[in-house]
Amino acid sequence: MRLAIRPLAVPRPPAAPSLARLLLLRLLNLRKDHQFRRELARYKNAPPTIRDRQQELVRFYMHYEDLVETLCDLASAGATPCLESYYKASRVWMLKNYPDVRRYVIAYLRYSAEDAQQSLAMNGSPADAFEALFTAPTLREFLDHDDGLMINRIDRTREALTMYGHHLRLLASND
Repeated sequence: MRLAIRPLAVPRPPAAPSLARLLLLRLLNLRKDHQFRRELARYKNAPPTIRDRQQELVRFYMHYEDLVETLCDLASAGATPCLESYYKASRVWMLKNYPDVRRYVIAYLRYSAEDAQQSLAMNGSPADAFEALFTAPTLREFLDHDDGLMINRIDRTREALTMYGHHLRLLASND
């Protein structure tokens, strides 16, 4: 018996999509891209959650305490190269991160004209009590412009951070 050999079926290449189909697919992709960009923008512009704000406050408070410790050591030991490096690192971090916390904690801060005056004398712009603790570019300048109110500023800023923390805990307990 002879086997019949069938020729292999060669698949035909798919028909090229029509121009109308290509345009339709492109429009659908553009629409999805636009929706994705809108959702991403909405996500980026969303206010931070209470949990995010609590974590930010804890992180800020750790760096704030490092700064305060450096300033207290300065008051007792004077400016040393080691303290200067600690101060510069704290100052750089505070300059970058304080604005994010400031928008919330400022509501709990008791203002004093002396804070603004000290900063005006040092760099020509007013500051709040937090900023007055790190507005000096160096510890030497901090000492040169010290008005004797550093402990008062530390007390007021700690009070503001504590009150803000209590506020966040209250918000979290209501969720």
